[in-house]
Amino acid sequence: MLGRYEVGAKIGGGGMATVFVGRDIRDDGTEALVALKVIRDEFADDEQFMTMFADEAKLLARLSHPNVIQTLDFGVNGTHRFIAMELLNGRTLADVWDVLAGQQAKFELGLAAWICARVAEGLHSAHELVDEAGAPLSVIHRDVNPTNVFLTHSGEVKLIDFGLAKARVRAAKSVDGIVKGKIPYLAPEQAYGLPIDRRIDIYALGTTLWELSTMKRLFKRDTDVDTIKAIRDARIPDPRQENPDFPDALWKIIDRALRRERDERYASAEEMRLDLDAFARSRGPHVHKLATLISQLFPGGEARQAQWLRDAAAIAIDAPTMAPPAPVPIASSSLLDVDEVQSVRLPDLPDSARPSAAASEAIGNDTPKASGAAPDATHADASKATGPAKEKPTGRASVPPPSKRRGAKSKGRIGAGPESKRTTTRARDATSTTKRVKRAEPPPSPADAEPREDTKKLWLIVTTVVVLLFALALVASR
Repeated sequence: MLGRYEVGAKIGGGGMATVFVGRDIRDDGTEALVALKVIRDEFADDEQFMTMFADEAKLLARLSHPNVIQTLDFGVNGTHRFIAMELLNGRTLADVWDVLAGQQAKFELGLAAWICARVAEGLHSAHELVDEAGAPLSVIHRDVNPTNVFLTHSGEVKLIDFGLAKARVRAAKSVDGIVKGKIPYLAPEQAYGLPIDRRIDIYALGTTLWELSTMKRLFKRDTDVDTIKAIRDARIPDPRQENPDFPDALWKIIDRALRRERDERYASAEEMRLDLDAFARSRGPHVHKLATLISQLFPGGEARQAQWLRDAAAIAIDAPTMAPPAPVPIASSSLLDVDEVQSVRLPDLPDSARPSAAASEAIGNDTPKASGAAPDATHADASKATGPAKEKPTGRASVPPPSKRRGAKSKGRIGAGPESKRTTTRARDATSTTKRVKRAEPPPSPADAEPREDTKKLWLIVTTVVVLLFALALVASR
């Protein structure tokens, strides 16, 4: 037992924690299944890991909204520290996108707007969190992307995995020079290493909406360096150029969310939510549409997951890991995966290319002032819409090797079953959620190297002449 929770089978884990199925036995005799994340015993005396656990538990406990995965409880049972979270049954938005892309099908635009509106609603609740004294916690998710939007079989939309969330109360600070989040969903100010606020989450949601609306990738390129360059350029293709029927109202929302200058974006996720819901309502109700879509794309998935949950809850704690048939979302994966830090060598760019938002703005500052109507000026259109850059088109039958599957390393996803192997081109995006960005001069080209060799020869000649003249002077003086 962990508190009031009866521990069932291990369903996954890694890094510093293990995840079990738990049975919540309540005083009134009812019960419910939960996910229990338990700190590994070997880290119980490590002060740094315990600080991370305390940070995560305190933050997650304050997140309470229908569109955010719920953290139910946290505590200590003897030497075991645990967090209890709701156990959801469904698929990620990335899974849905992948299957539709494999079928060369489109995402219904009203449904895409409705899903993003629910994400915006959950985001706003997190952004507005306050502490016991009513002071803003300045929470920023920092990892809004389709892999962290969970769609349940009943038609709910949940924002998950606050493992990278930034908040004023966190004691474990980020290392300077580290850019966190899936690279193709970073905002321009992140790509330049500028201070950030809640508007990076709005930008990431805008990127997600653009991709749902076009079934193409916006900033993803062959390499991380090229992807960051594309983010810095912030050139957003207008879908109306390829599709004259693309709604002006939806483009206006996307355009405002993806402004390069953050002061021109939506000032809050709530502002974006209002516009998204207005557009979605013009297209009809969407809860049942979402449930029907998931059922059609993943036939029998709900029944398989329900059976797996019953089996996992009935198996003893010391049984082998029971991998779920589909990804199991959790509220935060920061204690499950050890962040992979890589160096990305980037060519230096002139300061004039940076966004003009003040670099001196404090990290995690208060809510920006509400902006007025979206500016009339539009982004400079790219020469053509960018799809999955040079990625081999694959369908549902194409399964990448285990090391390439999203389920193998995706943060917040426990195990991988037969249905979760339907991973296509997007699996190569989430190589790591943490990248060290180094702005440095590019290596010299051969043409640049030649003048340097000539300079060395000239200095050698000059030095030799000076030495000879000095020696002659000595001889003459004698």
